[in-house]
Amino acid sequence: MVRVSGSLFITGATGFLGTQIVRRILAQTDFRVLALVRGEDDEAAARRLSRAWWDWPELGRAIGERVEIVRGDVAQPRLGLSHPAYEELARRVTHIVHSAADLRLRGPLDELRRTNVAGTREILALGRAVHADHGLTRLSHVSTAYVAARNQAVVCEEDLDAGVGEAPPYERSKREGERLVQEARGDFPTTVLRPGMIVGDSTSGEVKTFNTVYAPLRLYLTGRLRVVPASASVRVNLVPVDYVAQAVVALSLDERAAGLTFHLTAPWESLPTFRELAAGARSWARKSLGVRLAPLLFVPVLLPRAVPRGSVRGAVGLLQTLAPYLDDRRRFVRENTDRLLGSYELDW
Repeated sequence: MVRVSGSLFITGATGFLGTQIVRRILAQTDFRVLALVRGEDDEAAARRLSRAWWDWPELGRAIGERVEIVRGDVAQPRLGLSHPAYEELARRVTHIVHSAADLRLRGPLDELRRTNVAGTREILALGRAVHADHGLTRLSHVSTAYVAARNQAVVCEEDLDAGVGEAPPYERSKREGERLVQEARGDFPTTVLRPGMIVGDSTSGEVKTFNTVYAPLRLYLTGRLRVVPASASVRVNLVPVDYVAQAVVALSLDERAAGLTFHLTAPWESLPTFRELAAGARSWARKSLGVRLAPLLFVPVLLPRAVPRGSVRGAVGLLQTLAPYLDDRRRFVRENTDRLLGSYELDW
């Protein structure tokens, strides 16, 4: 990759994916990174970022050097900055990577929209201010593969559901946010990046957020999950964080990616099924923990709306939250991704 310079503004730098994006930006480019971080004051914002980056000393050392903290809030007007600070930011930025998101699958829609829609609108406003000042090189928006309609068997990279449908609140809010970015394509160069279900590093397994697939696996490993209301043959749309982070950086710097949307997913054939994922968990538990787990029973039935009280409540509640993804059979096409990044075979 040709090293490039400038000032890259990033949201979500304290998050799991955002952290890995910044690691690669610092290693592969000469960018100065401007990281938007919430905090009551500058000291609190610096402390928050340092704690988020604790496991990567090279990032901590970069704070105050190549990494500059911009204290603010993505959902506030002008990002919570004063008018002079906002104008100064617009004069400096050359690239924007918007990776901040509220990831709660079934959070209240109005709360999800605060970050996923209103926050995206504020980032687009910054992009317009930058472009009016000196020309924005690129705005890269991290969306999700799940913005497409649930009744589509095959999802192309330009597909975007026009209606609200029966999608979970998270998907609806991310869809609305991406639509804003797609509508801004004619204003300045944009790139939309749609990852699948992000999991740990493909070589080390390192992960920071134990949600999505990790939540039911934890229940399984602790003996609190024995029956899964899903077909064992359904494939799980996993993609390692290192692949996604590297793709975000590469496509943000590739002139050919301007105006395009990319599925950052693994090819369908390489994805594990629920049965294979459960078998992998049993094998790992036996070798690493000395624990022998009973095989899961897969029963594709609808969960009851009312969650019973007692020890099972947490497991049933979690499965209800994940229910839309337990029978999700959408296949995500990677035409743009394969053309610019090459093929990818996930050795899950």
